[in-house]
Amino acid sequence: MLICVFATISVSFSGISLKRIFDNIPFLRITAALSAGILTGSYLQTINFLMFAVLLLVAIMLVWCNTHYKFDRAFFFGLGIFVFFFVTGLLVYNLYNEKPPMYRNGNFVATVQEILQEKANSYQSVLEIHYVLENDSIFQTNEKALVYFEKDQRAKAVMPGQNILFNTSPQLIEFAGNPFEFNYKRYMERRKIYRQVYLSSDGWIPASRRTPIRASVFAEQVRMRLLNSFKQQKWSERQLQVLSALTLGYKRGLDPEIKNVFASAGAMHILAVSGLHVGILFLMLSVLLGFLKKQPSTRFLFVLIVFISLWGFAFVTGLSPSVKRAAAMFTFVVVGQNLRRQINIYNTLTASAFFLLLLNPNNLFEAGFQLSYSAVFGIVFLQPRFEKLLIFRIKIVRYIWRLFTVSLAAQIATFPAAVFYFNQFPVYFWLSNLLIIPAVTLLIPLGIALLTLSWVPFISAILAGTTGYVLNFLINFLVWIESLPHSVVTLHFSSYELVLIVTAVISVLFFIEFRKPLFFKNGLLFVLLFLLFSLGRQIYGLYRRELIVYNYSEQNILHFISGKRNYVVSEYPFRENDDAYRLVNNTITGFQIRQPVYLTFGETFNDSVLYLKKGIVLFNGKVIDLQTGNFDKSSLGISGIQNNEGETSNVNSRQLSFPFRFFRSVRKVFKIAGNEVRGKS
Repeated sequence: MLICVFATISVSFSGISLKRIFDNIPFLRITAALSAGILTGSYLQTINFLMFAVLLLVAIMLVWCNTHYKFDRAFFFGLGIFVFFFVTGLLVYNLYNEKPPMYRNGNFVATVQEILQEKANSYQSVLEIHYVLENDSIFQTNEKALVYFEKDQRAKAVMPGQNILFNTSPQLIEFAGNPFEFNYKRYMERRKIYRQVYLSSDGWIPASRRTPIRASVFAEQVRMRLLNSFKQQKWSERQLQVLSALTLGYKRGLDPEIKNVFASAGAMHILAVSGLHVGILFLMLSVLLGFLKKQPSTRFLFVLIVFISLWGFAFVTGLSPSVKRAAAMFTFVVVGQNLRRQINIYNTLTASAFFLLLLNPNNLFEAGFQLSYSAVFGIVFLQPRFEKLLIFRIKIVRYIWRLFTVSLAAQIATFPAAVFYFNQFPVYFWLSNLLIIPAVTLLIPLGIALLTLSWVPFISAILAGTTGYVLNFLINFLVWIESLPHSVVTLHFSSYELVLIVTAVISVLFFIEFRKPLFFKNGLLFVLLFLLFSLGRQIYGLYRRELIVYNYSEQNILHFISGKRNYVVSEYPFRENDDAYRLVNNTITGFQIRQPVYLTFGETFNDSVLYLKKGIVLFNGKVIDLQTGNFDKSSLGISGIQNNEGETSNVNSRQLSFPFRFFRSVRKVFKIAGNEVRGKS
């Protein structure tokens, strides 16, 4: 999606007519306008009635222009189209994100929406609250809320679609406001979930009142039955988790260690059911049912079977945004192919994005949405060019080279955003994908066949054994990749740097396509700006003097930063990989500073930067008494102080501003998605 925006900007730099591109990719014009409207709507609160009136007025003008069309009015017609879909984006964003009525008190009637996920001390799921009973009155609402059930046998038996009654008022989800912390509040708001509630064993009862079951809840029920079928096999917990993610898109039960292994090997994308998985299913159907395409009388049957299969697969995998994107795109492809129309893959790509944004405008701010379309664009645009660089006569070598070029093209296209969101780059992605793609191509049909034939003893045993062997090989291979030296390189892009490097990449891609020197010059210019901005950030970091007081309920934690050197002073010693450790590590990665010196309040420490003794700290010429909690930021005079309420004050710090307003506005899309990804396992 954003690739389209950057492409438009790059083309405008060159002086090449946008008409040429819009004529070849007509959906690009309206998708760009819709995206601009959604982005503007995230900044501004507009009046829906006024937007409806503007939309109607523009529609009347477009009808008049079309009826009295003249060549000299073509510009105004194109401008009207842009304005129409821009206002549509504003309106869709506001309507979709309109908050439902939320009640504070009463008895709540709700339906469990998702399979329960086991946590350390509770079971987590999502509720949809339908009614609130208060003082003999019934109020209808349609609010989703996060729920945590106290662990007991009754809660463990709760199923998706079950109605419950409780009287504990849900509380607003809060954001702690720590530096570079995963913004869970914003992440849940994008899912239209604003509150959460903890229900003790005696805090809820099953409700007899019946409510309509949504398609998503029914999909969860079906997926739960399929998961239980997998659980009957004699596999290890790791094998079960990986296959459940691969075939059913169920990632909630994944062990963090497994996630880390896949991320370090550059294979995290296969755990999210997306274009790769839907593409494999589409390929299977095309091979098995290819004979139906030969006759015009059976071609419709082929399209119908593929359509049902793709969306059936999307249904049992939970109707996640990634699989809906892929299913929509392949639906456009198969329909276009069988209408005997010439398919422009870029137009198909933007068309699927357009309809998905109409259904859910919050997709624009999702990292998965941006990475998915970037990857497909990279594969479509770059892979054929890479493949032609070397021609091999041996079939197996040609196949390996093709896999390598696919992986390389996708990695180049997603590199800037992936580094921004995940702060790391998997060095051996090219090696892991050589075996991952064939393994997944084998595992998906094996998993589907096992689910279909699980009732046949002998065949199911053979399928389960083969599937377990392939899973074991895949996991061990990725563990080996992770163990290789320098398997992961830690990097960090600020949002400004991200916009600069993406624009540079787009300029180079247009140079490859159009062979215009100005594109290449633009690319070099933005690379230079990127290097200058990065250098400025590094120089600024050398003079950074900051004190951060983390908003953490378990203990008081202070982070003293002086240039690249930093010190963490806490009440109790840190345990590796706990929440406190992750909070500090987020700051270290974000500021690109050294590993800190970890100290506790009662220790004695002294060097040229910090002095600590008996709870008294001397830092930057200021004295802080840790025992009394004297963290008054107004008296310290240190920039970047953050108190326990999450308020931040940059008293002496200078904000580096970028001269282009376009970059400042577009960076919000990445920043919002980045907040939703950072810190998320």
